[in-house]
Amino acid sequence: MLTTITRPRISLDNPRQMWFVLLAICLVNFMFNFYIGLVNVCLPTITEFFGASVMTATWISNIYLICLTVSVIFLGRIAGMWSRKKFFMIGTILWVTASLACYFAPSAEMLIVIRGIQGLAAGFMAAVYYAILDKTFPPEKLGLAMGCLLVALSGGYAIGPLVGGFIAAYLGWHTIFLAVIPFGILSICVYLLTAQKPEADKDLELIERKKKYENKDPPFSRGKIYSILIDYKGAILQAIFLFTLTYALILAQKMGFDIFDMVLMAVALIFAALFVWVEAKHEEPLFRMEVFRSITFSAYITGLLLNYIILYMAFFTLPFYFQKVIGVPVNISGILISIIMFTAMFLSIIAGGLADKIGVKPLAIAASISCIVATTIIYTFHTGTGLPLIIIGLIALGFGYGLYQSPNNKMIISVVPEIFKTQVSAMMTLTKNLGSVLGNCFAGLILSSAIAQSALSSNLTLVGTQATEFMTGMERVFLFGALCSVILLVSTLDLQKYFSQPDQTLIKTKETS
Repeated sequence: MLTTITRPRISLDNPRQMWFVLLAICLVNFMFNFYIGLVNVCLPTITEFFGASVMTATWISNIYLICLTVSVIFLGRIAGMWSRKKFFMIGTILWVTASLACYFAPSAEMLIVIRGIQGLAAGFMAAVYYAILDKTFPPEKLGLAMGCLLVALSGGYAIGPLVGGFIAAYLGWHTIFLAVIPFGILSICVYLLTAQKPEADKDLELIERKKKYENKDPPFSRGKIYSILIDYKGAILQAIFLFTLTYALILAQKMGFDIFDMVLMAVALIFAALFVWVEAKHEEPLFRMEVFRSITFSAYITGLLLNYIILYMAFFTLPFYFQKVIGVPVNISGILISIIMFTAMFLSIIAGGLADKIGVKPLAIAASISCIVATTIIYTFHTGTGLPLIIIGLIALGFGYGLYQSPNNKMIISVVPEIFKTQVSAMMTLTKNLGSVLGNCFAGLILSSAIAQSALSSNLTLVGTQATEFMTGMERVFLFGALCSVILLVSTLDLQKYFSQPDQTLIKTKETS
């Protein structure tokens, strides 16, 4: 009976099949970013409720992104050998269940644990949806599909803070974890009843390589084959590096950069070096380091990281400024934060088309300049800043994000050979999530250098000395953001002119025997 109920109603012969797959994936991606926006705007309220520190607030925000970041590429390999559709469905079910558990979290520490589990569940979905779309849509329609996905991503970012503020104000912050569940359930229903192409469900090339190892004389053992194809050593080293780095940055918010924190940073760098060493020797690495021989690729992937760092420093800092310094309610704070992403959502649609007509570089330069203008304006905010200047600063930041993303993604994909594209797509997802994590960490660390964490965890509006201390910390955050924006601008230039290595020359990847 269960088989009959779950039998796909949208067959492969149905011309709308691909659009139902896209709908399921867009629903999940909207849910992801809607959720992030909900939580970020409610962080001040959550820290007040639990009497938690800024360090704890940073963990509440970051643990989800960390677990998603460290798992996405590793899970993608496994999904390609098993079933991407099943991975997507299982991940969505786990994610929705974890969101329900967040609603009942009795403490900030338990909320952090559950959000970590939810981040791993998100990794199941994020690991496969680009590959699913790539193999579901014909080339002449793939661009449109990616555009729809980008609208879903930006829309979630834009609407999340807006809705989250009102939910927290009128229904309580716990309710934000229930607000996202319908999107996940609807995605499960749509995808469950939609047929999946075999090439979209499995990585046929990876499976073919697996067969080659099985057919060797003598044949490789199953354990050895999976250790080669899945690269669990690289995945473990990557996870330890990212977690240790993030832990060191968050711990520094409370204790400053003492000896212990320095040791943690050194340990993180050691694991990063081990990861690079292991990947260079592995037959099927998570990352092929040869791709970084393209100066343009290296510059634009760095720019992608910086763009997200700038954005997430603003997402972390501005809700505290709005709610704790100028005293606006959480729902109004959500509306203000949404201005950034509504601007970006509108521009991202235009930027993708413009990149085809005028090229990537003019848009990337304009976006970098917008980031410089935005961080400079926000740097000048004070306790009595008027609403018009605040809105101008937020719109400028939206310009910096919206103009940059689509052209940047196009440039990154276009400058690498076909054999690198799958890896680079995964690397782009990792880079975006890492930028989000680092943006939260840097903002929390810099704020903590100026104001006691206890001041931000209280339920009082900051006045007098405390308000001055917070504004000092916020100035430092956006001064650092302005510096990142300048580096972002440099990354958009023709840097290959200044290096002897020709930009288009990439070392050929070794053939898998």
